[in-house]
Amino acid sequence: MNKEIVAQLLQATLSNDQTRVQAESQVHLLTREKGFSSILLDIFGDQSIDKSIRNFSIVLFKNIITSNWRRKDNNLFSEEERQDYRNRVLLLLNNPNETCKNGVVILAGVIGTMARVDFPSNWPNLLTNLLELFEVSSSEQIKIASLKAIKFVVKELASRRFVVDRPFFNQFSNTIFNYFIQIWRNGIKRLIELMIEGGNQAQNESFFILVYYASKILRRVVEYGYTDYQNSPEICQYFSDIFTGLPEILKLRTRITNPNILELIDKFVYINQKTVIKAQLQNPLTFINLLLPSLRFFVGQCLFFNPHDESKIEWNTTEVYQSVMTQSLNFLKQVIDCSSYQGDYLDLETDEKQSISSLANKGKINGNGSIQIAQQTIKQFFNKELLGELLKALVSHYLIINKEEVERWEDSPEEYIQELQVNDSLYELKPSAYNLFILLMRHFHQDSVSIVVQMLEFVTSPSFNTELSSEKICLKEACYMTIGLGYHDLMDIVNFSQVFISIFVGELHSIDERFKIIKRRILWLVSYWVGKIPDQYKESVVKLLLEFLKNQDIVIALTALDALKAYIDDFNFDHHSYQPHLKETLESVIRLFSVSTNETTKSNLLSALASIFVKFNESIKPFSTMILQLFQHLWNGGKEQPIVKSAVLRSFSFFLQALNSDPSDFYSLLFPIIDFSISQEDEKVYLLEDGLELWYRTMVLVPSLLQPQQQPLVQMFKRWFTIMAQSLENSEICFKILDTYLLLGQIDFLKIYGTELSSTLYDIIGDLGEEYTEVIVKALMRIIQVVPNPQDSVTLLIEQCLFKILSLIISRKETNTLVLIEYFSIFSRIMTMNPLSFFQLFDRYPMELLDKDGEYYDPSNFSNVNDDDDDDDNDKIKMPKNKSQLFQQFFDLYFDKIDSTSSNEQRKLIAIGLSNLLAIPREEVYPQIGEIITNVVGIRADISDITHNDIYCNDGNEVSGVQIQSDHIFQVDPLTTVDLYNYLYQKIQECSNVFGVENFQKAIANVHSSILSLAIPSKN
Repeated sequence: MNKEIVAQLLQATLSNDQTRVQAESQVHLLTREKGFSSILLDIFGDQSIDKSIRNFSIVLFKNIITSNWRRKDNNLFSEEERQDYRNRVLLLLNNPNETCKNGVVILAGVIGTMARVDFPSNWPNLLTNLLELFEVSSSEQIKIASLKAIKFVVKELASRRFVVDRPFFNQFSNTIFNYFIQIWRNGIKRLIELMIEGGNQAQNESFFILVYYASKILRRVVEYGYTDYQNSPEICQYFSDIFTGLPEILKLRTRITNPNILELIDKFVYINQKTVIKAQLQNPLTFINLLLPSLRFFVGQCLFFNPHDESKIEWNTTEVYQSVMTQSLNFLKQVIDCSSYQGDYLDLETDEKQSISSLANKGKINGNGSIQIAQQTIKQFFNKELLGELLKALVSHYLIINKEEVERWEDSPEEYIQELQVNDSLYELKPSAYNLFILLMRHFHQDSVSIVVQMLEFVTSPSFNTELSSEKICLKEACYMTIGLGYHDLMDIVNFSQVFISIFVGELHSIDERFKIIKRRILWLVSYWVGKIPDQYKESVVKLLLEFLKNQDIVIALTALDALKAYIDDFNFDHHSYQPHLKETLESVIRLFSVSTNETTKSNLLSALASIFVKFNESIKPFSTMILQLFQHLWNGGKEQPIVKSAVLRSFSFFLQALNSDPSDFYSLLFPIIDFSISQEDEKVYLLEDGLELWYRTMVLVPSLLQPQQQPLVQMFKRWFTIMAQSLENSEICFKILDTYLLLGQIDFLKIYGTELSSTLYDIIGDLGEEYTEVIVKALMRIIQVVPNPQDSVTLLIEQCLFKILSLIISRKETNTLVLIEYFSIFSRIMTMNPLSFFQLFDRYPMELLDKDGEYYDPSNFSNVNDDDDDDDNDKIKMPKNKSQLFQQFFDLYFDKIDSTSSNEQRKLIAIGLSNLLAIPREEVYPQIGEIITNVVGIRADISDITHNDIYCNDGNEVSGVQIQSDHIFQVDPLTTVDLYNYLYQKIQECSNVFGVENFQKAIANVHSSILSLAIPSKN
């Protein structure tokens, strides 16, 4: 293996022919070979080799180092080779002619990875070598590469979390900081001088990069190497220099004409602001003395931004600069809403915060600690005058709609309205401004409300509206937005209904084309203020919303739909009074599908329809044909986009749920789309969850499975086994579907699928946690319930499942109490329905299923596992050797879990089942008679009436076969029909007859007289 052969192999991995896969496999094997990494370094250092191959070689080298350098047990590198690699990577970094720039960055990262393990113990001169490269080299490229390497070294060393590593890193941080702070100060001074000169500045690009990377190094050092910022003079001075220098740089940006240099300047500002932001975020309590200057700085940034300034329009809208402004907004949010400044008033359970202004007022009375100082500083800083400036700036410079947004509205209206719904406040300027506005309203309520009301009065005054320019209209729209953003703070201040009737209605009917942004904003406001609309105006508002729902501008129409949806979803919505508008609403919403071309819009429209279905239920029945045609059109034979198909499935489920009636009229569409969505093909897996839900909703409403038109549903159940075999992720809904089939199909269903069903249940018993055990047990219980007069054949059907459960219980392989209670409830159900089957099950149980070693550890004695070996025999319990011992151990465990059983239904099953055993002439019963009577009397005393919880349909729909069968089973279930007070006495009498009076008396001799008096009524 040599450099040339490996280079050819790497070349093959980059090709697109058939040799690629084989080459990749060979390379993968070579990465585990000793010496391969050395050849990779040779390839990267050979300038004659193709750049793509060299770049790939350093990527592979990085992967090998990342995977193996920290491992003490790896045999890829001897200590001599490690030293060789350390020398070679530094040598490769010191190459002024290197053309593979991405490779240099990767190489710098490799140095950091090595340093995390080796510096300083095995690589003591690393920092000295890197600083020497930076200082001595005449190549700007090498200087930049060395700074990148130092940045990675600082990052990797900061990630060492052991306590013993912290003192070294703190000392190391101090050294790095003292070295680079002077470089940074000289750099920022020179940077300002160059910006004053203006012009292209392309010849100074390397200098801008160097200053930028020096800032990145300082940021890492400050973030991870310092904690007590306010008591560190050098950090305080550094932050002061940032607060002084960056505003000067931003003011000089307009002098730079080169876009690349401008981007580097913005990145420089961004990384230095990030240093301050991270410091406050990491240690807010040691940042308190720095709050005032930092707030002044970032508020100044926010006020400085002006997208309407024609002289700055280019650099106001660049992506990096907008990130700088977003940072500034986020810092203000971060400080105002900081949990650490809440003190003892923060509700830890709800994470609900009190306003900083109210906390500051309390702090004047309750103390002057550091947190109170922070509260006072923030409150005093955000006085009414500053709040006025800031809120007005947010409205006029950040929240206001801009020319680019208007253009997107015109060119791509559906994409535009989706952008409005994005709320990435961490990286997007406008969402960040939204959130800051809301926080200012919340934390400085009184002053902010006053300012917002003044703004609203200003833009609605006659003087403002005399001559409305396009700029004024945009400002008015932004001011209207504040009423929605500050809804919770303004709801008791602003008389929305009066403003709506006196001002908004007129503006909604304006014929001025420019007013479309006002119309959309007013409709948007209705979504927030719908609860404050008086009853006498609601009819008028509904008519307005329906009118704009038909608007030709789809942005306005969709906003009207959002408002209408909010109106319908309101807690006080009266669907009876809205009934006359239902047809028009449905027709208008369905019309929007014909003009929409965007998949997300169609999905949102279907979601809105689902809300209407849920509110109006059976009232939508007259429009079923129209809705079915819509679903059929949107499904388009399964050819639509995934997001639309998923939305159709969800909306169809709500449609069926709302109708709450026989879905046979929809079978022509229902059956194909359910079958399509639950077929386990890779490209359809995204539909599975929604398809299963629709399947379940269909099953709940079908009258039976006996009619020919329902036979496709019977055949469809084959899919159930495939789904369960591939994943248990959807097991909850799958078992709900199984329950509907068991209720509807009963014996006929079990004849077809019983064997395969039993096998599937057997496979998953014991593999699921307690949250899923209940659904498995319910399925087994339902199988026992649905067979009329259950005989031994029912037990035989699920016999292997019962054997497995019994083995888990007796062998103690299942130790979870909740799971054991569920398992025991199955046997309680068998004892309740047919106690003879219970004994026959035990008689057929193969004893060899238990552990062959004949003994096991009692899990209740885990506390003794570290005791001496002499005590081990005390922790071992003998496995049952015969059926008599099997019965005894089962009952011991069964009785032990009774007190842990809390379910009313399960406790009554236990009582009925145990009572039934009394009348069975089996020798295994006789030793348990006293224990049975004692437990049944105890259970009987605290059992309340059993309620029917299996409600599948709203309003007790009599058409649903599932509900009818469920109700019938409940009515004839012993849980419902058996009166335990008389039942126990009846079974005691039968027991006395079966075993004889004398034997019976011996069996209850040790039962307390008070229990017997409750079990056996006095003849008097």
